[in-house]
Amino acid sequence: MGLLSVASGRKAGLMAKAENASVLTFQQWAKQNGFERCGVFRSKNGLMLLECANGMDAQSVFSSISTQDFWNGSVHSDTWITLDRESPNFSAFTQFLGQEARANVKAFRILKIMDGQDLIVFFQYTYEPAGLLKIKDSFKQELLEVLRCHRQSLLSEPTHELVKTLSDRGSVRLFLISTKRALEETTEKIEVCETTLLKILVNTIFEELFYKTKKLFSAPAMLYSIDPDEIKVAAIVNSEIEDEILKEQLSMEYENLIGSEAAKKIIILTAGYSKDNEEILDYLLRG
Repeated sequence: MGLLSVASGRKAGLMAKAENASVLTFQQWAKQNGFERCGVFRSKNGLMLLECANGMDAQSVFSSISTQDFWNGSVHSDTWITLDRESPNFSAFTQFLGQEARANVKAFRILKIMDGQDLIVFFQYTYEPAGLLKIKDSFKQELLEVLRCHRQSLLSEPTHELVKTLSDRGSVRLFLISTKRALEETTEKIEVCETTLLKILVNTIFEELFYKTKKLFSAPAMLYSIDPDEIKVAAIVNSEIEDEILKEQLSMEYENLIGSEAAKKIIILTAGYSKDNEEILDYLLRG
């Protein structure tokens, strides 16, 4: 089995037929619905910032800190607004984008809704003048369901059954993708006054990064992370020489998200090989 793959046909088929949005990550759901660049703002301690994102670069994520007053004054609840460059208040929303995105954006589509006591805002933008697809009637219900289950779906814990399925294929290589230096490079020039807010935004970026990483591995390979500094991997690979191929692929995937210089700073560390299911599971969950 090759090391890298966009996704197995079987897995893609299961995703396409999913009837319940709770089995999808935010990124998978966004891709299914044709939302190439989008995110969800949620109220945190009186401020609004992105808690989920798909196709958004790190600069845009860090630019998301805003006030509830802005959104309450700019967008009516449960009413879609669509803006293009000719709209009078178009520029008011470009402040939430990084420099490159701001230069290329052609249109926004925004929806403000309540999730219990929390204010959330779905925020989509496109680089194409006619790039906004029709919204289906079940949008709001699906979005709320995805948000409730997104993190659990994205960072689901490996199980004994999944480990056995993998080890039955042969000797399993255990290794770690360190994102620490890459994320430090990404945040180096960012000015966020509160550590708590910075941590939330870094987690948002890391979840995009984790999703991009996971796409490169064919099932039944397993990836798991408990913090934004590293991604643990258990996969069937031919040899360590493929590390250079993997690093190159990861850099290409990460570049649009965190920039080319930061993307080059990922590190791959090997932890050996194993066919012992308990050892593999223990490595993924505890290290």
